[in-house]
This record gives sequence, structure tokens and C-alpha cells, in this order.
Amino acid sequence: MPLKFHLPGNIAQETVTAQAVPGCYRKLRIPIEDAQATCVSGHWGVMIRQQVPVKDSVYNELYAEPLIDMELSVSVTEPLIIVQVMLTGNLRLSYPNGHISLQTGKIGLLYLAPGVPYKISFTGGNKYRAVYFRVPLSLLEGLSEAYPLLNDMLASYGQDVPLKLPNIRVSAAHRTEIEKMKNCYLAGPARNLYINNRISDLLIAYLNDLSHISEQDSRLILQHEKEIDEFIERVEQCPEEHVNVEQRAQLLGLPERILECAFKVKIGSTVKIYVSQQRVEKAKQLLVDTMQSVADIAMEVGYSDPSYFIKVFKQAEGITPGRYRSDHNAEI
Repeated sequence: MPLKFHLPGNIAQETVTAQAVPGCYRKLRIPIEDAQATCVSGHWGVMIRQQVPVKDSVYNELYAEPLIDMELSVSVTEPLIIVQVMLTGNLRLSYPNGHISLQTGKIGLLYLAPGVPYKISFTGGNKYRAVYFRVPLSLLEGLSEAYPLLNDMLASYGQDVPLKLPNIRVSAAHRTEIEKMKNCYLAGPARNLYINNRISDLLIAYLNDLSHISEQDSRLILQHEKEIDEFIERVEQCPEEHVNVEQRAQLLGLPERILECAFKVKIGSTVKIYVSQQRVEKAKQLLVDTMQSVADIAMEVGYSDPSYFIKVFKQAEGITPGRYRSDHNAEI
């Protein structure tokens, strides 16, 4: 596959390479006999890349567990269109004059132009896992009449500017097709046919999900995707902040419904529901990691009324914050 990852020079010199998945990571192994694996490790952490060659495509899995902050270079040697699924972790693929956000639990379609210097930044202490595979150009051409959004990507093919379609939430249908691919027991031409059919089914499922929004709305989301992604990141980092969707949409120059639509496409819920979910997640962490009172935690995650916070928490988790803390402490 014309996509390679390169460690920084100072790290590469202190790296051990093995052509197998280490035993301590055996749960990550692709259960296909001729799957190829490369594991590189050192004081900086570990990175495992596995791939299954398929005619007209390659199925890839990448796992990284860095111990330090680090930046990888990525080289692409020929025009490449891939379906990319981020299973764990959030990454940013940067290139001159732009970047592509790779968000956990999201699937997207990317065109990577050759000769462009790409960079991926990893944060030490986090875990990252991604699945990606090449999409045959003939498949995209065959689907372009039914899914006009593909026309922009096909027009960009061979150009020197990367392009992506919107990331959307990974659905059960997407996960099912991925599991079928990685657990395929067939070999030779039968496997080629089977996995290419799974790629086709996965791509169609992704495009069907995108088709629920109009082409004009999709273009608006793409046009403002950087700002929308930054808004989502802000909600994730500071869920306690009050969010006024109307004001935020005006700042972005978008109709309010488009911002809500973008949130629905990318996250799978409304802004209000997502803010509530993130507040509960932050509260759970504080309940476990600190001895703050429930009232203080309610204030810290954005609720001035502790009783309302307890109600929201119980609706989300099925138990009260106090019970959540005591249950966790009992496990320890």
C-alpha cells in the first residue's frame, strides 16, 4: 500500500522491529494466517501495523501506544482514496495549509494526494487504534451516479490537494462489515472477492448515512468542518461551559440547523444531549479521582443545582453519583 509511517530520526535509531504481534498484544492479532504484521517499539512506546493483502485493496489495522508526545511523518507515493475508521483515540493529520481530524468512533472517506508532507501527532499515555483500507477507483466511479458527493473526490483524484467527506459516527452496520473482513477464513481469489464485497458494503453503508443530509448541507459542513470540529473539541474539553447553539452558529456564519445537523452527523446526537453526556463523563472521573462533594462536582461540570445534576446523572448511569463513587471504591 502506498502509505508509509516514519518515526522521527532520534526515535528510529532506538527502535526494535519485529515481524509479529507481541504476545502481550495477542488480542489485537488479525486471525488470518497470512496477515502481515510489523511491531516497532522502544523507550517511546509501541506501534503495531497489520495488513491483509487483497486484490485492488489492502486491509490495514494500526495500533499505537506512545509513552511520550511524538510526531510521525506520513508519505503517500501515489493517489490514494481510503476509508478510515478511528476505533480509539483522536488524531490530527496535518499538511501544509490544512488538517484532517480523525476522531474516535468516526468513519470517513479520504483522498490523500501524493508528494504532500503529512504529519500525525500522538500524545503520550494515550492509546490509538485505527482501521483503514484502500477503495478501488472503479468502485467509486460505479457509485458516483447514486451518490453525487463522490464526484468532488473523483475530480480531485490525481491532484495535489487532500480532500475528505464528512466523518460520521461508526454504526453497527459499519462494525459488522469490519469484523467480517478481519475474520475472513477464505484464501486466494475467494478472499479477494469476499473482502472487496465487504468494502463495497461498508462504503455504501457510509454513503447511505451521509445521504440523509442534503448535498448543499453537506457542502456547508465540509466548508466549515475545521470550525465545527474545534467546537466539538471545546465541548469535549470544557463541557461545563454554557453552549448557545444559535450564537455559535452565527459566529461560524452558519444557520443553526446546519450546526445541529453537523453535530448529528459527526456525533450521533444533538448538541444538548452531547453536552450532557460529556458532563456526566467528567463527573464520573471526578467522583473516582477526587474527594470533592457531589455538590462541588455538580458546580464543576456546569450544574448550579445539585439535585438536577443527580437527576441527570441517574438518567445516564442508572445510579446516583454517590452510589457510583461507592461502587467504584468497593471495586478498588
